[in-house]
Amino acid sequence: MFKKLAAISIAVLTIGMPAHADDLKSMSWDQIVAQAKKEGEVRWFNWFNQARFREEVKAFETEYGIRVTIPDGDSKANINKFLAEKDRPQGDIDVFSTSGSELKKLSPETTYYGPLDKLLPEGKKLRYDLEGFKNGGFAAAFWGNQSGIAYDSSRITDADLPRTVEQFSTFIENHPGELGFNVENGGAGPAFIQGIARQFAPDVDYASGTTDAAVEKKFGPAWDWFSKRKDQFVITASNNDSVTRLTSGEFTIVAAWEDVIAALKKRGEIPATVKIYVPDFGMPGGGNVVGIPANAKNKAAALVFIHWLTSAKTQTRFASEFGSVPQNPDADATVALVKVQERRSSFNWAAQPLNDDIKNQFIKNVTLR
Repeated sequence: MFKKLAAISIAVLTIGMPAHADDLKSMSWDQIVAQAKKEGEVRWFNWFNQARFREEVKAFETEYGIRVTIPDGDSKANINKFLAEKDRPQGDIDVFSTSGSELKKLSPETTYYGPLDKLLPEGKKLRYDLEGFKNGGFAAAFWGNQSGIAYDSSRITDADLPRTVEQFSTFIENHPGELGFNVENGGAGPAFIQGIARQFAPDVDYASGTTDAAVEKKFGPAWDWFSKRKDQFVITASNNDSVTRLTSGEFTIVAAWEDVIAALKKRGEIPATVKIYVPDFGMPGGGNVVGIPANAKNKAAALVFIHWLTSAKTQTRFASEFGSVPQNPDADATVALVKVQERRSSFNWAAQPLNDDIKNQFIKNVTLR
């Protein structure tokens, strides 16, 4: 009798206990969803669009009955919290977002739970190689951003937009002072610089990120191109400064981010006539990834949330509402600002340290001369 009571007591206690992380890997997806509903909550540490995302996740909460908390905090504060908690038995973070490049600093192969590509129902469809870093399937892309050239369609027609290096040369000569791009305080300008520079140095190994004096020398013709036209374009203070001066009428075209333009249009802060395109020579795209800390409390709920976040339906909505580049191949990319055919010209940023070196060499050889 005593043994029976003891067995019943253990069974009752077990029902209320969270599943061990290894147990999840042997469960079916339906079992994981059931466990997620028992956990009942997930804490998503994400540093951007927090207020908007709190509204978006209500659809997930309604569908699964799992509460989502998105704490306040910028990228640096969130990363510091992650690093401070990573060696604890259990942390406060269930789902964690970073940029594709920042993730490398966190060593996800040892600090994240997964890999997700083996645990999510659509895991094999998702993207894990972002901004030059292959994370081994431990963090899935959920947000894409594409750099491009913004313009006001009420002031310049699509037919007159420069799309090749030669056409940019002609545009700048015929419209001095009407092209603006930043070098510091945002990546849109450096994206334009890199797009042009690659046309003059096509044989550089951008994926490896290796740089030295010999590699730097290959960019000489690119810096000559910019220097020759230095008095015909304007270097702005930031991404935001470029867009502000575009909408004020000072510039005709500026380097910008697709998701930023989409958000500003959505809020009515810039005219609906402002559009964005990717030139034929291409400009880099990047994005953000989401994963589960190895010591997360609610791993099942985290898996279900990431499945929802990266689903075709959610990715299509993010493209429509935020201008994010869809990261699920089944999502509808036609709702985004950049045309599907232009998006084919997108490329990954050069890997580090070459990526920073290109910008620094521009400053040294163009800005400071």
